[in-house]
Amino acid sequence: MKKLFNMLAASASAMASGPDGDKFEVAGLPVRCAHCRGELFVEGRAQLNTAGMSFLNLDWANRSAATLACVACGRIEWFLADPEERA
Repeated sequence: MKKLFNMLAASASAMASGPDGDKFEVAGLPVRCAHCRGELFVEGRAQLNTAGMSFLNLDWANRSAATLACVACGRIEWFLADPEERA
């Protein structure tokens, strides 16, 4: 959980500094924020920890997900597939 918090804090500080963000698509469709319909995002990664792997101290072996933080409102969208930048 601490890793997730650090990732979110890094995304928040990047957004606070005013990044332009990028446009992305997943599965051939453009990504738009579900809250504000924004199209500019800051990309990140998050570890998908499970209780069993955490108990065995094997968090590193869990899958990770791509995150896209909306530049306009801060909502974070999660994807198992890697988003592709679009023009």
